[in-house]
Amino acid sequence: MNGKKWGIAVCLCMSLLVAAGCGGSTAGKETKSAAPGAAKKTEITIACAETTQALVAAVVPLMAEKGYKVSYKVFDNNKNTLVAANDGSMDAVMVVHRPFMEMFNKAGNGDLVMLQPYLYTVGMGLYSEKHKSIDQLPEGATIALMNDAMNMDRALRILADAGLITFKDKTDKASLIDIATNPRKLKFKDMDQTQTVRALPDVDASIVFFSHMRNANKDFKSFLARDKHPENYPQGVVVKAKNENEPWAKDLVRAFRSEKVRKFATEHYGGLYEYIK
Repeated sequence: MNGKKWGIAVCLCMSLLVAAGCGGSTAGKETKSAAPGAAKKTEITIACAETTQALVAAVVPLMAEKGYKVSYKVFDNNKNTLVAANDGSMDAVMVVHRPFMEMFNKAGNGDLVMLQPYLYTVGMGLYSEKHKSIDQLPEGATIALMNDAMNMDRALRILADAGLITFKDKTDKASLIDIATNPRKLKFKDMDQTQTVRALPDVDASIVFFSHMRNANKDFKSFLARDKHPENYPQGVVVKAKNENEPWAKDLVRAFRSEKVRKFATEHYGGLYEYIK
């Protein structure tokens, strides 16, 4: 190969190497820039019930001010709200109390947590459309109460505190089989918690959540007796455990606890929700 041809070959090789080097460098830069950080979650779905729908709706504009788009779906069964959150169909739940959520986790291998600080408590009471006091409940009176274990325990304790029944020794979570004495020979009808308010015309008395009474346009303050320790049943925002520390979850709690939403809750629900300080 003469000198002229050799020079051309060397120049061609160097050009190819330079081009390849430049191409590799550009590709590396493009790959690095194409791997953005995790985007902030801005769309949130909340599972609720008729009883909490207005409260959730009040949070929507506050979250919008922070750049979130919040939508919600109303369920007719509280357990189904937890199922939807647990399987990822919904991001959060706003309707159940903590022991109910814990019972769901234990029974169904759930992975849900209630975010702190908690929001409020909702009372439960013994109501009657036939009798004006506990003393007027006749022998053999029929009482409606919840059929899920957690709320049945809470309901039976209202009856026990009112002196209508007693429990066997060392009773933890009370059920009908744990009743030791029943002087008035009360009869019990257990049913879904949403049905207890509808059962009022057909029974002597019924154990009902304050929220279900209000939702049925009944006076939730007209109870014959009520639970003594509602603080044991706090309610709050429920999410998957993996989302416990996500910014959107914390912002959601702040919105529910804001003075604006508290004021709305007081005015709209008439003291139904007893906020936890």
